[in-house]
Amino acid sequence: MIILYANFIVNDYKPDTDDLHGEKGLRKHSMSLESFFHEVISPKRPLLLAPVYGLLRLVSVFYALGQRVRAGLYRRKIFRTRRLNCRVISIGNLTLGGTGKTPTVMRVADTLRRQGFKPAILSRGYGGRSRKSVNVVNDGQQTLLLPEQAGDEPVMMARRLKDIPVLTGRSRYETGKYAIEQLGADVLILDDGYQHLPLHRDLNILLCDATRPFGNGVVFPAGELREPLTAMDRADLICLTRCRGNDPTDRIDGFNRKQVPVIQTGLRVQSVIALSSGVESGIETIQHQPVAAFCGIAHPSDFFQSLEQVPVHIAKQNTFPDHHDYSADDLKAIENRAQQAAAKMIVTTEKDAVKLKGHAFDLPVYAVRVALEIMEGQADWDHLLSLQR
Repeated sequence: MIILYANFIVNDYKPDTDDLHGEKGLRKHSMSLESFFHEVISPKRPLLLAPVYGLLRLVSVFYALGQRVRAGLYRRKIFRTRRLNCRVISIGNLTLGGTGKTPTVMRVADTLRRQGFKPAILSRGYGGRSRKSVNVVNDGQQTLLLPEQAGDEPVMMARRLKDIPVLTGRSRYETGKYAIEQLGADVLILDDGYQHLPLHRDLNILLCDATRPFGNGVVFPAGELREPLTAMDRADLICLTRCRGNDPTDRIDGFNRKQVPVIQTGLRVQSVIALSSGVESGIETIQHQPVAAFCGIAHPSDFFQSLEQVPVHIAKQNTFPDHHDYSADDLKAIENRAQQAAAKMIVTTEKDAVKLKGHAFDLPVYAVRVALEIMEGQADWDHLLSLQR
C-alpha cells in the first residue's frame, strides 16, 4: 500500500512551485524524482507527504547501519583494501549533490603539477556510455573522448587541464594501475572518492558546503547524508566550499573529532571562452552586458550568483537537471527566449559547454570558467599536498 501511495504521489502530486526551467513549457510540468525527494525531506513538506517521510526515516536507520558496518569491515581489514604503487588522494563529500568537487579536483591537480608531480585524475565518468574497464579521456597530450562516452565533467577537466591525464572506469584500481604503468602518473586523484573504500588512500579531502555542511542532517533516503557523520573521522583535510568571506567553522567543529585542518574556499569567475572559436578572454567580455544564462548543475544558484558578481545583467535564466543532455529543441528554446529578452549573448558553465559542440547559435555563446579560490588555509593546503608517500 505504501508503494502504491508513493507511486500516486510521484505521478499525480503537483507542488506549488515556480517552473523549474525559469519558464513554463521548457520542461514537463510533472515533478522530477529529485525534486520530489527534496520536497519530502524538507521540514516544510506538505502534510500529504508525511507518511512517505516516515517510511524513509525508517529505511534510513537501516541504511545508516549498513554504512557503519561496511566502513567497520574495511577498517578492521575484513574487507580487502588494495594499494596502488603511488600516492592516492581522494576528494569527496558526505552529502548528496554538488559541493564543488570538480573545481577542487582541478585545483588539487594544478597544485600537484606546480609542485613537480605527475598527477592523473580518476573519475567514475557519470553519464558516460562507455562500458570499457579503462577509458582514457585525456592521455596527457590530447582529449580523446566525447562527453557522451566519458561524461561531461571528465571531458571538461580533460579539455581544461590539457596535459594532465584523466581516466574513467568502474574500478579505480584498474584505471589507477593503467595511469601509473601507461601514462607515468606518480600521484592519483580520486574524483568523488570519499566512499570508495576498496582502494587505499594516502590523503582524504572532505568537502563540506559552508552554508549547509550536512544537508538536513539525516542519512539517505530521508536526508542528504551519504553516510553517518562519524565518517568524518576518515578525513585528513576538511575543505569548506561556497564560503562568502571569512565563514566561521563552528558548524563542523563539533564533528571534527580528529581536529584535522579546515580550509575555506570559494569560487570566482576567472575568464570566459567563446564557444565558436574556443578563444579565452577576460571577464570584461561579458561585464555589464544583458545575458541569457542557462545551466544543468547541482546548484544553479551558484552559477547565477557568480555572474552577478562579475557583474552582468541576467535578462533570462534557465535551469536544467544536473548532467542534462541538451536536445536541439532545448537549445533552440534557450536562444529564442534570449532574443525575446533582448540579451546580447548567451552564457553557460564550462561543464555544460562541452555538450554544445556542433550546435550553431545566432547569438554569441560563452562558457564561464570558474576557479577555486583558497580564502583561508593556503599553508595547510600546500603542505598536505606536497607530502610524499
